[in-house]
Amino acid sequence: MPTSFPDDLSQQQLDCLFPVRRPLIRPDVFEIGLVLGGTVSAGAYTAGVLDYLVEALDAWTRAKEQGDPYVPTHEVIVSTIAGASGGGIYGGVFARAMGWSFEHGTSEKNPFFQVAMGVDLVDLLSPGPEHGLSGLASLLNCSALDEQTARSIEYEGGKLGDLETPRQRSYLADPLRLFVMVGNLAGLPYTIRLAGGSKLTHDLIEHVDFMRFGLRVDGGPPNLPATREDEIPLSSYSSGNWDLLRAAVLASSAFPAAFRSRPLQRSLAACGYRVTLVPGEAGNPRVAQLIPRWDVLSAGEPNESIVNFAAVDGGTFNNQPLDIVRTALAGLNGRNKRGGEAADRAVILIDPFSDPVPLGPRQPPGALGLLRPFLTALIYQSRFKPEDIALAEEPDVYSRFLIAPYGPGGGDTPISGKGAIASGGLGGFLGFVDRKFLDYDYQLGRRNAYEFLRRDFVFPEGNRIFVCKWNDAQKQDQRRDLQQSGVIPVKPGYLPMIPLVQRLRENPPPPMTKENWPRLDDIPANLSPAIEGRLQAVYDLLMAEHRPSSCWKSLAISLGLGVPWNVFLRRTLRDKALDEIQSALRDQRLLKSR
Repeated sequence: MPTSFPDDLSQQQLDCLFPVRRPLIRPDVFEIGLVLGGTVSAGAYTAGVLDYLVEALDAWTRAKEQGDPYVPTHEVIVSTIAGASGGGIYGGVFARAMGWSFEHGTSEKNPFFQVAMGVDLVDLLSPGPEHGLSGLASLLNCSALDEQTARSIEYEGGKLGDLETPRQRSYLADPLRLFVMVGNLAGLPYTIRLAGGSKLTHDLIEHVDFMRFGLRVDGGPPNLPATREDEIPLSSYSSGNWDLLRAAVLASSAFPAAFRSRPLQRSLAACGYRVTLVPGEAGNPRVAQLIPRWDVLSAGEPNESIVNFAAVDGGTFNNQPLDIVRTALAGLNGRNKRGGEAADRAVILIDPFSDPVPLGPRQPPGALGLLRPFLTALIYQSRFKPEDIALAEEPDVYSRFLIAPYGPGGGDTPISGKGAIASGGLGGFLGFVDRKFLDYDYQLGRRNAYEFLRRDFVFPEGNRIFVCKWNDAQKQDQRRDLQQSGVIPVKPGYLPMIPLVQRLRENPPPPMTKENWPRLDDIPANLSPAIEGRLQAVYDLLMAEHRPSSCWKSLAISLGLGVPWNVFLRRTLRDKALDEIQSALRDQRLLKSR
């Protein structure tokens, strides 16, 4: 046990690190925070969106560096990113890619595309134990995910200034803050002390958690405070701490049971950087530190200054961490200005699964039928935030935006949500069936990002960010191009907050049509032996872990379970899995026979 625990943060430290109202990162810029929702295989869509956003910001920043007279000179700064599940993975890819130049689109040299196309279902059905593990860690084999994530975190491209990139990515804050959401299975323990003769306390454990990183960015505006004890520093040109980011994104995407849980660690002191607002007597809230049970956290740890914990999918408890990014931009009790002319900050949610959530059962189900809706209710309740609902009710809000799938899907009429992406079925796992699905979703993400910047992310000309930064020629150039391309803003007199340079306007990502929709002749033939092989591997690992010491018990298990398993049970489970995949392919219109 440690001889001493971390000191409480002073009120001055709390007010500095967790401002009630945070000022703009710089008075003359528009600040953006990105929220990357949970994805599973639909992360290919998120990857395409991010790739095009980077391409647009790179081209605009480079044009300003070169003094292009047709390019407006106002500034947009990305200061914060938060990602859950697959969104956590692509937040990590974004951070790693920012130190390098790279080709965009469907290029094998593009880190976003590399990760989006890196794993398929046959990889995940690889038989045998995972690398370095002797027992059954999860139903699917995560070795391919480990290898893919290691490659992405070690990515190195060309130097900045090449391939149409700026010399410095000055549109990123320094540091660029990245929150990777995780489900902390150990939890952070707290105690409520109550009056009473028993002298007992009421203990609580918080399982919604995140790992916080800060990427050093040359030329970016200062994102104060520059350093803090709960933030893990990263540099594109140093190997330090990238292994911690790799561990965090793998933990964030550890879908329970399907993918294995992950070990994470942080400093004991960093566990004390959780706060809340306490109403003040004069109406002014005060920032209060949530002080954990230091003795519980440090108990049994070999290193008294480090806390270890097991973690699972960050989307389990917070699949769309809007609150994390909103308060990072505005402060714990601040608000981002919402009017079109006053707005100077915005949260952009990239979410492949933006569909309405169906209600649970209205009539009591049986005992077995209760399990699934009960677990679903627990997950959705942990994500429920009344303040987000209240804010969403207000009209004409220019501080929150959504990029979600919109395209023809497999039909004749454009649709939105999971039906517009090939990966939308089977709970988001369908994209792993064939890489053509991932390729389609990636290209749709790029196209939707282009349409978002042209049509949706537009603001009134009177917005103060535009004043003195746009001249008449630039305004006329943008208006003329919008009219010629058929992309008309909501009202006349609006300008894009992230303008596209002429090269990108003339060569947009191709629109996705019904003819682009990927269809298979039948379910891939290699899935049947792969599923059966994985089922056998899971069975063998379970039997090895629970092998009885008595030969009579071994014989009984062999006769009672082994024979049915080999005769019909394994093949029955295989056929059931194949039926589920085939049904999902048909529902998503991904089979030519439909």
